[in-house]
This record gives sequence, structure tokens and C-alpha cells, in this order.
Amino acid sequence: MLTRRTFRAALIAVCTLSLIGAALWWFNRTDDAPYAVSAGGPRVTLAYDGERPDEDVATFLTVFVQRLAAGDVKGVDALADGYPDGSGATRESSDFLRPLAASAAAGKVTAKVAGVEDARSLPQRLKALGGGTSQADLALADGKHLRVQLAREHGVWWGYALAPAG
Repeated sequence: MLTRRTFRAALIAVCTLSLIGAALWWFNRTDDAPYAVSAGGPRVTLAYDGERPDEDVATFLTVFVQRLAAGDVKGVDALADGYPDGSGATRESSDFLRPLAASAAAGKVTAKVAGVEDARSLPQRLKALGGGTSQADLALADGKHLRVQLAREHGVWWGYALAPAG
């Protein structure tokens, strides 16, 4: 039978563990992406082929296209800094991204975004909450194409460009 003393000790233990869990979550969260659409940057029009992705993916893609349209290849590469094991691939992207700057600035860019998947194991999911992967195919105004590999780590989307498809 549960005595008052045992009940009180169990209640205190549960409350303490809850507070510790809440504190760990609070200090490890990253609700806000470290990038934003620039008011001073080039104005870009991004349309979606199919369903519009969630707001965080849409913001990421708008920032990506805006930086590309401005010719800011280093800024585009910086959008991969939080990508798990993928930031090294961005170092090679400058060669094929620079010529696409004028194409991105030429007009409407159409994006087709795949659904979010999370194929990580349960321990990896618990270690880094708010994860997942996706990809976006961008069709630039002049018919050129670009694929962006996306990953969400700790609730923030990151991504890098793969060589153009056409």
C-alpha cells in the first residue's frame, strides 16, 4: 500500500524530473531559423507546383532563391551550415550556382517540394528532435533546373544545391 510519505517522495521525484526535462528542452530548442528573407535583397517570386510546403520550408526556399538571385553564392552555401554531414558538398556548388544567379533573378521560380521523411533510428530521433529530410526541385524562369536537398535539424531547415538537372 502506498503511504503518504512514499506518495510525496514519488510526486517530488516526478516534478523534479519534469522540471529538468523542461529546462533541457528550453535551452536546446532552436525555434527561430538563423536566416530570414531580406527586405533589401532582390524581390523573388516563388510559386509551388502541387501543395505548398509548411511555412518554414517556404521561408528557406525563398531565402535560398533570393540569395541565388543576388549572386550571393557564399550566402547560399551558408544555408547548408546546419545540414547534417552535408555542408562539405556546398563547397563545390559555387561553380554551377554562379551562372544560375541571372536565371533566378529573371522572374518566377517554381518549386516542387517532396514530402518530409524521417528515416532516422529512434535513438537518433530522440537525440535531435524536429528532424527530417526532403528535397525541392526548382524550375527557374528561363527553363533551367536545380535540386535542393533539405534536412531539418532541431526544428530548423537547412539545405544545399545539387548540380542542375538541365
